[in-house]
Amino acid sequence: MKNKQLQSLTRRALGTAAVASLCLVPAFSQAETAESALVVGGALNLRQTASLEAKVLGQYPTGTLVEIEEKGDEWCKVTVNGKSGYMMTRYLSQSEKNLTATVRTNTGIGLNMREEPSLSGTIITSYKPGTKITVLQKGISWCRVQMDGREGFMSTAYLNFGGSGSGSSSGSGSSSESTAMAGKVAVVNNPKSTQVLNLRSSASLSAHVVDYYRNGVKVTILSGNNTWYRVQVEDGKVGYMMAKYLKVTDETGSTTQVPHTAKLININGGSVVNFRKEPGMNTTVIRTYPVGTEVTVLETGVNWSKVEIDGVTGYVSSYFLK
Repeated sequence: MKNKQLQSLTRRALGTAAVASLCLVPAFSQAETAESALVVGGALNLRQTASLEAKVLGQYPTGTLVEIEEKGDEWCKVTVNGKSGYMMTRYLSQSEKNLTATVRTNTGIGLNMREEPSLSGTIITSYKPGTKITVLQKGISWCRVQMDGREGFMSTAYLNFGGSGSGSSSGSGSSSESTAMAGKVAVVNNPKSTQVLNLRSSASLSAHVVDYYRNGVKVTILSGNNTWYRVQVEDGKVGYMMAKYLKVTDETGSTTQVPHTAKLININGGSVVNFRKEPGMNTTVIRTYPVGTEVTVLETGVNWSKVEIDGVTGYVSSYFLK
């Protein structure tokens, strides 16, 4: 009888302990961020299997952020833009820069930190405009970031890496630059036709990638040295390209930015766009204009562009121009 009572008490104690252990589990759990890497060295193939003979599922330029599922010496199994496949390990970089960026949404709505570099990724939390974020890996579309002990991914378009927040690329550039090549026209000349050349916000391989271009695209050299040229691309964008991947021609181009017409859009989903007195999130707002308003673009910058609206000159976010 005593044995039965003891067994009953033991079962009750174990049951109570089990309930208590469940109470220790938090109401929600945050998934651990997967390993990530950046594509380097030009456009990289995503293949169906770990073989150079395998079917190509897609091709991704330098700066694309991918998630690593399995890591090998020659091949990594990765996920990129919802596709799963294999990329060559030597063209994937896992180095961390620990840059600082500021959340730059113009609507006052927070920027989401997600578990994967995708709009379908689970939202971990969000941060208000002006919040400073530590960027571990900076990609052209997504960044792997760290904040408040959390790690996740944020859209690069909504992060400002400029010290003053202006991000304008219309400045004078490096003091070591010369103007000897100014006015010369060059064409993008990558070693392979499948590769792309990055246009960067400054003369550095770690600088923000503004855009990328294939062979044959014409640029006008504004200034430069033996390593980097500050250029204006035929689409109006200004930035830096590596000199060794540009073929200088005998043609001469204009070093002035020809004004062009663009329309205001709002990538945050809002109906208006701020027209500011100076480039920067904290500068005076002259007024707001509805989406669809036509403006004259005088200078195209990385984050901010100089525009004219109704005879008034000011600045709008470059991401809000189409």
